[in-house]
Amino acid sequence: MMDRKITLVCIFIAGLFIIPGLIFNLPIIALFGVIADFLPLMFGWLKKAFVMMSFPLAFGIVVFFTYLFFVVWLFGPRLMSMRILFGELWFLTVIARLT
Repeated sequence: MMDRKITLVCIFIAGLFIIPGLIFNLPIIALFGVIADFLPLMFGWLKKAFVMMSFPLAFGIVVFFTYLFFVVWLFGPRLMSMRILFGELWFLTVIARLT
């Protein structure tokens, strides 16, 4: 139960940085949110908190592409398409983790 709370706090902190970063096209601000969002995956809190995830492979693939689009947005040209793809997939992963 504690892992679920830690995961939700990390998602909340990530949202505080990612959403303004998306709105103002500032990926460096969103980077702090991405780090907070990655903590539950890195430390295994997500696995302990959500054993009942229906499609873990599909979730992993979506998370991979989410971070891939973020890296392209961060280091590449500030393309709106990369920002939108990152934002959409990030929201999709948040919804998957909250259900």
